Amino acid sequence: MKHKKIAIIGAGAVGSTTAYALMLKNVIAEIILVDTDEKRCKGEILDLSDASFCSTSKIHGGTAQDAAQADIIIIAAGIRQKPKQTRIELIATNRSIISAILEQIRPISLHTIIIMVTNPVDILTLDAQQSSGLPRNQVFGSGTFLDTQRLCSILAKKLNIAAQSIDAYILGEHGDTQFPAWSNAYIAGIPLHDFPQINQKELNQIAEETRKKAYEIISCKGATYYGIATCVATMCQAIIVDQKLVMPLSCYIPSFDVCLSMPAVLGGNGIEQILPIPLNEKEQQQLSRSAEHLQKLRYS
Repeated sequence: MKHKKIAIIGAGAVGSTTAYALMLKNVIAEIILVDTDEKRCKGEILDLSDASFCSTSKIHGGTAQDAAQADIIIIAAGIRQKPKQTRIELIATNRSIISAILEQIRPISLHTIIIMVTNPVDILTLDAQQSSGLPRNQVFGSGTFLDTQRLCSILAKKLNIAAQSIDAYILGEHGDTQFPAWSNAYIAGIPLHDFPQINQKELNQIAEETRKKAYEIISCKGATYYGIATCVATMCQAIIVDQKLVMPLSCYIPSFDVCLSMPAVLGGNGIEQILPIPLNEKEQQQLSRSAEHLQKLRYS
């Protein structure tokens, strides 16, 4: 399927930066920006249009009904995380906002793919799956894709190796119970644990630095948006050109009855496979702990 139109609901920092990242990738014909704050939305569109000379993508404003007919809907609306606030503390307000959005965009085109970005992304992805009426493989969240890029970036700096050469994943919740699957981390086919330049204590410190990075950014500048926008634009590109890229995304795991991040194949039809990554005993326990945490929250 050829995707031509992307709607972004939420013209705040994340939504507007995602629109910019999509324009730079130049793989989409039309971008629709939707927000209840019409003045802010108009301003973002006017500003983004000044960058359109480097892209063939056309950007304009629209309504929830316009968004419903898009090939991909990115949901980035909601209140932002404040300094020292966890993503989970956003749940009540953002759940209400997302519920209203999903009601407004009905009926949704049957071929539409929904990408949830709003936090807590795992909880809201499950909500969207249940209320959208779309197949689960067409509704998923950005999950730990950004956390994984953070992990690889920190490892790259430590080992003096390009981040693109590191194959490692953060799995589970996009939040405080996330964990790195060290037993499946490789560089050029070599297990990370075999690298003499790094030990387990340092790996633990890197995992903690990865988990806390969003808090540090929010403490310094109030919000994170460049990284997540780039991740979401990369997800859209994988769908648009049917790349079948493997990335950790928030998707439904039947054995846990929640959405959390596992390596998934992303292509033209959305999530095409969830890969059964082998985990050691400790990592299995961490995954179960993350799932149990999300199970409790879904009914809060």
